[in-house]
This record gives sequence, structure tokens and C-alpha cells, in this order.
Amino acid sequence: MIFAIDEINNSTELLPGVTLGYQIHDSCASVSIAVQKALQLTNGQDPEFDTSQNCSNSGMVMAIVGESWSTPSIAMSRVIGHFDIPLVSHFATCACLSDKQQYPSFFRTIPSDQFQADALVKLVKHFGWSSIGAIRSDSDYGNNGMASFLYAAQKEGICVEYSESFSGTHPRSRIQRVAEVIRRSTSTVIVAFLSSGDMRILLEELSLQPFPPHQWIGSESWVTDADLLKYNFCAGALGFSIEQSVIPGLRDFLLDLSPTVVTASPVLTEFWEEAFNCRLGKGEGTDERVCDGTEDIHNLQSSYTDTSQLRISNMVYKVVYAIAHAIHNALCVERNSTNHCDQFAKIQSTQVFTQLRKVNFSQNGYSVSFDANGDPVATYELVNWQKSKTGRNEFVTVGFYDASLPLGQEVHINKDIRWMEGSTQVPVSVCSESCHPGTRKVLQKGKPVCCYDCTPCPEGEISNVTDSPDCFPCPSEFWPNANRDSCLPKPVEFLSFNEVLGIILVSFSCFYVELEMQRQAKLCRLLLGQMTSLQDSEPLALQSEGQVVIGGLFPLHYVASEPQQSYRNKPQLTSCSGFDHRAFRWMMTMVFAVEEINSNSSLLPGVKLGYRIMDSCDHVHTSLQSLLSLVTEKLLKATENEGAINSVADKTGNSTTTTWSEIPPSCLTGSPVPAVIGLASSSPTRAVAHTLGPFNIPLVSYFATCTCLTDKHSYPSFLRTVPSDLFQVRGLVQLVTYLGWSWVGTIGTMDDYSHYGIQAFSTDFREHGGCVAFHLTIPKSPTVAEIQEMADILQKSTAKVVVVFATEGQLLELFLEGTLGFSFPGVTIPGLKEFLLNVRPSPKPGMEFVNMFWEDLFDCNLHDGTGDRKYKSAAEKPVCTGSESLQHTHSSYTDFSQVRISHNVYKAVYAIAHALHYLLNCDSAGQKGECDKNKPFTSLQLLQHLKTVNFTNQFGEKVHFDSNGEPVPLYDIINWQKDNEGEMRFIKVGSYDGSAPLGHQLKMEERTIIWTDGQSQVPVSQCSAPCSPGRRQARRPGQPRCCFDCLPCADGEISNQTGSTECTKCPEYYWSDKEKVICVAGVEEFLSFYDTMGIILVTLTLLGVVLTTIITAVFHRFRSTPIVRANNSEISFLLLLSLKLCFLCSLVFIGRPSVWTCRLRQAAFGVSFVLCLSCLLVKTIVVLLAFQTSVPGSRILRMFGPSQQRVLLLCTTAPQVCLCAGWLIGAPPFPFRNPTYQATTGRIVVECLEPWPPGFYLVLGYIGLLAFLCLLLAFLGRKLPDTFNEAKLITFSMLIFWAVWISFIPAYVSSPGKFTVAVEIFAILASSFGLLLCIFVPKCYIILFQPERNIKKGMTGKYAR
Repeated sequence: MIFAIDEINNSTELLPGVTLGYQIHDSCASVSIAVQKALQLTNGQDPEFDTSQNCSNSGMVMAIVGESWSTPSIAMSRVIGHFDIPLVSHFATCACLSDKQQYPSFFRTIPSDQFQADALVKLVKHFGWSSIGAIRSDSDYGNNGMASFLYAAQKEGICVEYSESFSGTHPRSRIQRVAEVIRRSTSTVIVAFLSSGDMRILLEELSLQPFPPHQWIGSESWVTDADLLKYNFCAGALGFSIEQSVIPGLRDFLLDLSPTVVTASPVLTEFWEEAFNCRLGKGEGTDERVCDGTEDIHNLQSSYTDTSQLRISNMVYKVVYAIAHAIHNALCVERNSTNHCDQFAKIQSTQVFTQLRKVNFSQNGYSVSFDANGDPVATYELVNWQKSKTGRNEFVTVGFYDASLPLGQEVHINKDIRWMEGSTQVPVSVCSESCHPGTRKVLQKGKPVCCYDCTPCPEGEISNVTDSPDCFPCPSEFWPNANRDSCLPKPVEFLSFNEVLGIILVSFSCFYVELEMQRQAKLCRLLLGQMTSLQDSEPLALQSEGQVVIGGLFPLHYVASEPQQSYRNKPQLTSCSGFDHRAFRWMMTMVFAVEEINSNSSLLPGVKLGYRIMDSCDHVHTSLQSLLSLVTEKLLKATENEGAINSVADKTGNSTTTTWSEIPPSCLTGSPVPAVIGLASSSPTRAVAHTLGPFNIPLVSYFATCTCLTDKHSYPSFLRTVPSDLFQVRGLVQLVTYLGWSWVGTIGTMDDYSHYGIQAFSTDFREHGGCVAFHLTIPKSPTVAEIQEMADILQKSTAKVVVVFATEGQLLELFLEGTLGFSFPGVTIPGLKEFLLNVRPSPKPGMEFVNMFWEDLFDCNLHDGTGDRKYKSAAEKPVCTGSESLQHTHSSYTDFSQVRISHNVYKAVYAIAHALHYLLNCDSAGQKGECDKNKPFTSLQLLQHLKTVNFTNQFGEKVHFDSNGEPVPLYDIINWQKDNEGEMRFIKVGSYDGSAPLGHQLKMEERTIIWTDGQSQVPVSQCSAPCSPGRRQARRPGQPRCCFDCLPCADGEISNQTGSTECTKCPEYYWSDKEKVICVAGVEEFLSFYDTMGIILVTLTLLGVVLTTIITAVFHRFRSTPIVRANNSEISFLLLLSLKLCFLCSLVFIGRPSVWTCRLRQAAFGVSFVLCLSCLLVKTIVVLLAFQTSVPGSRILRMFGPSQQRVLLLCTTAPQVCLCAGWLIGAPPFPFRNPTYQATTGRIVVECLEPWPPGFYLVLGYIGLLAFLCLLLAFLGRKLPDTFNEAKLITFSMLIFWAVWISFIPAYVSSPGKFTVAVEIFAILASSFGLLLCIFVPKCYIILFQPERNIKKGMTGKYAR
């Protein structure tokens, strides 16, 4: 800053002939010291205040450079902002400072955190990090910056696993807890919105214990702090920083220091001693080394001499040049291409302020200008911590961010980035991996929306995009593919003539058959009350003398004009309008309470309380004007022989005692009031609390509820008798949730009460499953177009419930009958009604407020004694007599039924009185029943006693404050109802006690509530009606979670609750009913004896058995005939027996499977068919051998006689018996309820499960082997010369056998459920009938119908046909 001023003073183009001076103070990064120094600068160079000037006059400085941090800047700007003294910061980045309503004279050359937050979100989104951790400083910088970041991150779908805050002033346990959260977290990426000092503390704590590597994303405050590069585990850190620059000549200027120059300045002395660890001059009683003059600053390695990364220094440089250009534009004119400056012109800070808004120049290649909010163009460098060749971390610029570029093109990366641990791969930081097509995301309960499981789509549904939140059902004639990412046409299935099963059925003549109403609300402009003009600049006050005077600030008017100061004359008071009768009642309640205490001989005996009450007009600048007038007013003369008790604190903090007449007029120090009661609105209260806090003057509010005021670091002397909005928000969320409203809109105004209230409500409401449909912010002076736009939004919205956060009088006409809200408990204060009704106007000084009230209430004009009107209005009105009766008037002033805010005022006065009671030792026995009137005290002592008051008032209510200055949170729930005369009345319909256990805080009497338009039914406000049982919610893409469609549950899934988000799959062996509400036991399916198919198969089986029996009987009857004997009758009878067993074994396949039937069916089938085929094999061999010899009774036939035939039968059957026995012993089939087909048929197939499938195929394979041998041998003997060639018959039977069983395998594999069993039975029956009919029917035909051929000659072919 000094270098820039020297450079400007040496310039011939900028401010020629004008010398800039400077006065630099150390703020010590303290709010109170920063405010004191700001007041000192604005009142002249003398460290003491100029007692001949009023604080609101222009000071000697034209502008102030600073402060570096946001919180001190906020406090300084609140105090000096309304006097048009520019405050230009080089490093205060809080987005809140862009609010010109609260900080009208604030400028900065560093971009707002709002831009930085947007840039950080775009950076996180760019690299695909969907789950991150967040750490912030517990300060205005960190809290506001992180709030902006989290809001933008939520809009981009980025989840925050944790959000922790801390401050360097917090105990180490708090910092350890934050470090432990980081160590345990699963998020790889951490976004740190921290000051440099807080980051250093955190990294120091983390370095004490190893932890997994993390990717740090930093804010500009710490990401370019060279002192942090030593923490190697932060290598790869990435963040946005202020652009670095080069300032020619700065390094030489910085190094131009010598011990001689240094000793002339205390600040430079402290720097020199700290840098070289020595002491200038001889130190007494210390072992420190004495600086000997050999110290060389050129060799000093520190952040002071490091000019390689000029970032914040460049911001200071630009601040000085911006102020210089503003002064130049105010003083200088250009003549003949030469600048001429009027060195004798008197310049005011307001001129500098006006010109500062217009500055637009370039310096060192960087343009400097300010937008309407006093912010510069937002540009950042993207800085990466990379390892150098020496192994040390260094700053490398890898990209930039320019907010002025088109959307989507703001972030540019032009160099390679090194990530954590030096990796070149972008780290992954997600809670859950992406869900591929064919699955959908199912949120994990109790975790952010980025944490989910990937669940496969149910049967009949698909998802064809990555990370799909829902699966969608296929059209009726389509079905999902195997991956369930596309719908395919369902295969058309029918029983075809070309299928094996169709052929079998045709061959055997078988049988087969299967989504409201809308609401309109209009916003009206605020009605302005009668304008009352002040005729002089003296502030109006209602006051009463006393030994202790309590200050009061009340919003008697609610409309105030913007101040227009010329700084050439004494400032005029801001005119206010719109008289508030309710606030006037609050003020008179304070007067009543003070007089009641004065008449009470037990509370403050011997001490008279006084009061001084002023109008705050419910605005920040008017409240500050009233406050400064209140605390700097000359003290009233004490009456004779009366002592004086008050609070005086000098600049060293020591307490002194003075009389009223001894105290000179001053600013804050030695305030004539030790405590102030006020204000009603949160924004003015914050400004006043910021001003009073550093001086420990208690401010007790009766109606300021903003949660922000709980911060004791920013508002150390603030207390209140009204609960914080935090409790009101919790109550509102419980109320809205209790009434079933999940879809609401919010409306607020441009003040802290509304801003913080709606922000807290929206966050808490979303955590309880609700959604905010819209949010409207109503400007203080809305245009017709703005009102129309908001009305259109209200009309179009489907939300039927609107949550409104607004101060008194701002949205009065918006509320209708049925309005429901929270109010403070109402009481009836004894004597208050009579006191208020006895108020009368008077021409005496100090009664102006009463006179204003009287004229406004009775709509008349008061006269003074000369007949001139003292208060004039625009229209002629009747004359007030002053004797009008308040008894029969109807206004908020005369509504004494249940006073609420008045009760809070009443408690505030009594709390201060009780604090004075203990402070003045009123209970001491040595005071003879009176207080110690001679005891000196400071406002700090009164504040300490006020924090500890604890008493029970006459209403049985305990009055005390917690550590944050908060009272017990109690609310009444009020319903606006019209009485018989059409007047609106407040009816209590419930209560809320924030101190009660959870679940017992809210109490409602629903039957007493009257809703909008006089309805008695609770209105419904939902984006989508809850899904009925049997259906599930499917979120609509791009809409809040309360907006969804209801999809029916898939088959086999149910939902038995209204509003289910997921369908639950039925347990195994259970299936959903038709309504998909309950799971019912699955219907079992098996091939039953009572099925049509079962009956047909049994019939065919019995037919085969009967036919076999008949043939056996015929053969037995004609067993001695040649045709029977010629074919080995013993083998024939065994073959008939095996065929009968083949027919009978099919019965084991029918009916419900059991343990024994499952074991018996395949074994019986296998052994029966092997026995049958063995007989055929023997028969075929016998035929072939018989025709291989020409001599009867040859040796070959004797070698294959009956005994050998029996042995061959045994040998061919035994392997199958052993195989079946081993199969049944090792892995026997067992009954199994197969749910595979439940999704398509809704039935459970009861079948025999074969744990060793090869067993069945081995059995079948052995049968096939024997059948092949039979077919081969029979085929070889088909042309043997015999009249009745049995080999030919066996060949035909084997061909049928093979056709059946070759067709069986594909049909068996492809048939579902019970049809698998049916196919096997058909195969058994078909092959059995083939063998029976082909081999034995021709023989029976000869035996029965051609007996003449049943002779030996007929067998040899010698019989003539």
C-alpha cells in the first residue's frame, strides 16, 4: 500500500500536484479492534474522538483500505457504510458483502466467494466426483462460502458425505474430532473452505497420525500459502487462487530497509526483530540476541521477501490505484491534453464514493472496475501443488476460470495435473459406482442420494441408460432381453405339427389345450401510512430521568426513505412513515414495566429507573442513527441531592464513576445507557449488535429471531427474550409434516430474518422427506411486473401450502382466513390495559410519539396553543380535542386479550432490573433495605449479571438465558379465524415446547382449526398423491423427489403400504396376489392323476398292461405250438414281463413326487427297459446262430443254449442294476419345489431334482447301447430265409424305439415344468407299445386267426398258402 501511494505521488499523470497520505492501523484480526480503528479513522487522525464533532460528520479520511478478513469487514462496513465512506477490501471474499442494502459503501478488488463457490463446483463436476467431504472455517468467510458451494453442489447432484466447521479459537478436542472425521471418511476428495491459519492448524493435527491419502480442493485463502507447502501429504492439492502478477519496483522497495529506518517505526521494529530473531536496542532482563546491524534483508527467506507469487499484494495495489482514480476524477480536469487538479478544493468522502463506482482503468495489464455490487470481474488461476525436482512442493498454474465466459466454457485446463501422491490418474471419489443398463439405483437408507445399490430390473422391465433411477415395463407383446437393457418381441409359442411333441401327440391321438385443484393468491403492495415530517433535526425520544437509564429502540414506523447526505450541513434525520400501533403498544409496555419496577420497593429499592426510547423505523440505517443518538446524547442532569449510577469504560477497559453532568459527549465510550432493549427485526438488530458488541453494552431483543444472532463471536453482548428461529423452524417442520404436507412453497423478504429462516426451514424440511416447490423473494419496493410474475408463479404452482417468513407489516394483505402460524405465548399483564387506555396527547416536549399515535388512530390533526397545526398532513382532517376515548377503538394497540411481543418487552425490562438488583447488592444486609447507589459498575459487569439472571415472574414463567443468550423456546400455534362481525381473530389451536422430549413437543387441536375459505378439512398439498398399496414410486427425471409416478409392482413383488418407494419381493415359494398387496403361498403344480393329461397317460398305461397280459395269456395257452416254441418261449415270456414292467413304471412318474417315487421312477425305468432289450438281444442272437448252421442240433447252438442265454441276460442287465443302485445310494433324486417358472406361470413345480444329472444320462446311454446292438444284429438277420422272420420284426420295433428316444431328448430338455415328466412318460409308452405291437401282435394273429400256419411246415415255409 505504501509503495503504491509513493508511486502515485511520483506520477505526473495521476493526481498531479496532489499528495496522497496514509494512516495505517493494526486491526489484530479482531472485530472489536477493527471497529474501533474504523471509528478512529472516520473521526480524524487523533486517536481520541473529536468531541466537538458529531459521529455522523465526515471524517478526515476519504476511504479506507481493508479489512483482510470477512468478519471484521462486515462489522466495519455496518458501522461506517451508511455514511458513504468507502471501504475497499483486498481480501474479504464473503458473498454476503455484495448486499448493497446492508453494506452500501463496500467495494473489493478480490472476487466474491459466490464466484469461487461456483468455480469449485464446476471443477468437482468436471472430474466426475459425486461424493466429497467439506471442511470450512467457522467464520463469515467459511460459513457463507461453504453455504454457496453446498447450494450449487446440490443443484449439480454432488453429494456431501460430511460438512464440518472449526475455528482456531476452538478447543483442540473440536479440531481432533474434525480430523477423525476426515480419517474415517470414504470420500477421497475434500473441499476445504478454510482461512490460511485454520488450514495450518488442521494439517498440523492430521500430521500427528497417518491417514489414507486424500485429494485436497482448496479455496484461494490457503491454496497459495507458501508456508503450507511443507505438508507433503497435501501434494496434488488443487484450487483456485487470485491471479499472480508482477509489480515493477516492488521488490527493491521492500528490500530498501535498514536498522536506522526500522527503528523509527514500531511496526517495522516488530517485523525486524521477528524476522531476524534479535532485539533492537538492549533488552533488559532477556537473553535475546541484540541486533548488531549486520542483518541483511536481501538474504532473508520469508513470505515478506517472496515476490514470485504476488496475488493479494496485487489486490492491495489495485485498491490504492482505484481510490486514487476516484479522487482524480473528483478533483482533476483535462485541459489541452494535460491533467489539472484543484489542490485547494475541499473533497468529501461521498464524492470519492460516487466516483469509485465509475472507475474503469488498467494497471500493469490488469483492468480494474466494479459492478453494481462493488465486485470486480471474477477471474482465477487453477493452481496445483506439484513436486519439484528437489522433492519439494511448488505452485504450478494448470488452468484458469473466467466467470465472464459463456456457460460451460468458464474452466480451462491447459497443463497436466499431478494428483495425490504424484499420480497422473484422476482420483475416484464416489459413494457408489455407476449402475449399468439393466439395473436401477436404490438409495441406501440414511445416506446421501449418491449412495445407492444397483438392483437388477424385475422380470418384464428394462433400463437402457447408465444410472437409471427406475426400470420401465416393456410393452405387452415385448419381453426384456437377457441383459434387461432392451425389449424384444416375445417369441410366439404354440404346439406345432413339426415338433417332436406334436408328432407324438398326432401319432397317438393325444389331447392338448390356454391421476388437482389449484389455488390463487395475489400479492398487494404495502400500504403506506400517513407521512409525518419532522420540522427539525433533533431526534425524537420518549424519555424519563432516572439513576439508571435503559435505552429502547422500537419500530414505530415501518417505512423509511434512503438517506441523502450532503456532508456540508448537519445531517437531517431520515423521515419515516407508516405508523405501527402494535409497536407503539410495545414501547408503552416498556414504560409501564419501568414505572411498575419503580413502584416496587423490593426489586430496586432506592434506585429509580429511567428510560430513553427512540424510533428505529425498522431499517438498518435509521436504527444505527437512532442508536448513535441514543448512546452519544448528553446525559440528563441529575436532580439535586441524587447520586448518579452509570457505566463508564475508558479505552483501557478500566471502570470509572462519574455523574451525569460530568460525562462529555462522546461516541459509545461512556455511554449514558448501560443496556438497550431492542429491536424487532433481525437485520437492524444485527447492525446494532455488531456496533454494541465490542463495547459490551447489552442489547436485549424482544422480537429478533434470526438464528445468526446466536453466534457469540459476532454478537457477544446480544441476548433476547424471544426464541431463536432455529426452534421455530423445527416447530414449523414438525407442524407441516404432522399435517401431511410434503409439497410447499416458500415466500420471504430481503432481510436476515427471512433469509436465514427459509434457508434453515428448507434444509430441515428436505431432511424430513419434504420438497420445496418454489421460493419467492419479495423486494422492498416491488414493481408491478415483479408482483405479476410472483402471482403467476403462485397460481401455476401445484403447492397448496405456502410457508412465509416475513417481518411485521411487510406482507399484511397476503394472509387470509385459515392462516396457521407460530406465535409467542400470550398473557394478560395486570394493570397494562388501564395504563394503555390512560395515554393522552400533550403539546409538551417528549410527547411527539404519543401525538403521532393519536392523530393516526383517530385520523385527525392536533393543534398547539396558538392554533397552528404542529403536525401537518397532505389532506385536511378534523381537529383532535385530545379527549377522544381509547375505550371503544379497535386496533392492535387496544387488543389486550393476549399480549405476546409486549410480554417479551416486559420480560426484558424485568431481566435488566434483576441483573441490576444483584449488581447493586440490593440483597445485602448492610444496605438497610436499599441498593448500593454509590457502587460503580461497567456495562460489561451488567452484561455478566444479565447472562446469569434466573427468576420466576408473576405468571409462573421462568426467565433465564442459556450460554447463547437464548430463552426457553415456547410457542403458541395460532389460527386466523373470522368472528361473527367479519373481523380477523387469532385463535390458539396448539402449542410447541422446544425443551420437551422429541415426540412430545408439538400438541395440536385439529378440530378447532378453520382452514382457507372456511373449510374444516385439512387441505392437501402434494406434488404427487401417495402410491396406493400394490404400486411403487418412480421419480420423475429432473424433478424433486416428491414428484413421482406410481408404477404397479412386478409379478412376485408387493407393496403393502401407502407411499411405498420400493416393491418387496415375495419370499421363496410365495407369490403376489392379483392386487400385488400380499404374498400368498404359491400354487403347486405336478402331473396329477386327476389332470386330463394324467388321465390320458394312465389310460394308455393300463391299456398297455392289459394288452400285454392278453398276449401273455395267448402265448401261455398255445405255448406248445411251433410258433411259440420256435421263438424261445422262455425268453418271450420274460420279454412280455419286462414290457409289462415298462408300462407299469410310467405310473411312478404320475402324482405328487415323494422320496420313494423320486428314487424308484428312474431306477424302474432303467432296469425294465434294459431287461426288455436284453431279451431282444438274446432273441436276435439266437436267430442269427440258428441260420448260421445247416445241421440241426449243431455245436454252435449247443454252445448258446438256454443256460448261456440266461447268463447273457444276467450279464447285460447287471450293469444297469449296479449303476442305478450306486446312483440311488450316492446322489438319490429327491422332491423339490422349483420356483423357476413362478415368474411366468405363478406356480411352483414340484419335481424330482437330480443332484447328479449324469446319472440319468448314463442310464439312458446304456439303454441306447443295447438298443443299438439289437438294431444292428436284427438288421443283419432281416433277410434270413424263414417264413416268419423274427429278426425282421425286431428290426421294425428297434427303428420305432430309436425314433422315439432320439426325439425324446430335445423335447425333454425344452419342456417346462410338469411337461418334462409327460414327455418321458410318452417316450416310455410309445417305445413299449412299439415293441409289443411289432413283435407279438403278428404272432398272435397267426395263433388266433391262422392256426393252419401254426405248424412246423408253416414255420419252415413248406406250407402252401
